[in-house]
Amino acid sequence: MDSLTKLRILGRVYNLPSLKGEDALANQIAMKLTEYSIEGKLKGIWFHVPNESVVSKSNMLTDILRIKRKHSMGLINGVPDLVFISKEKSLFVELKTAKGRLSESQQLFQEWCIDEGVGYYVSRSVKEMDKILIENGLLKLS
Repeated sequence: MDSLTKLRILGRVYNLPSLKGEDALANQIAMKLTEYSIEGKLKGIWFHVPNESVVSKSNMLTDILRIKRKHSMGLINGVPDLVFISKEKSLFVELKTAKGRLSESQQLFQEWCIDEGVGYYVSRSVKEMDKILIENGLLKLS
């Protein structure tokens, strides 16, 4: 697939300097992954899983019903932020800040991956993400 087609599929990832914490890290990594994909350095397909389920006080009933509906369609608590799939390998990557910790549901999902032999990683920076992808044969920077 050519770079222009990949760009149309990936859409636009905007640099949002106002983001903080894990959102800022996710934005930085998404920008880098998009760049790698377009340049042909990243093998396979990747995507972000928008798995947060927030309940607001003003729309509590609506939010709870929305979350229940998502769970009835297969939403799983603890699914990591990024999924990578290639012919040879699939893996999950949870993004955390330097002090961030896995929640209980994230730990359970991690155990499930380990039991099934599926790669599960935690990345705290773009550099760590690069290392994970290189070690798994999905990224070639040279």
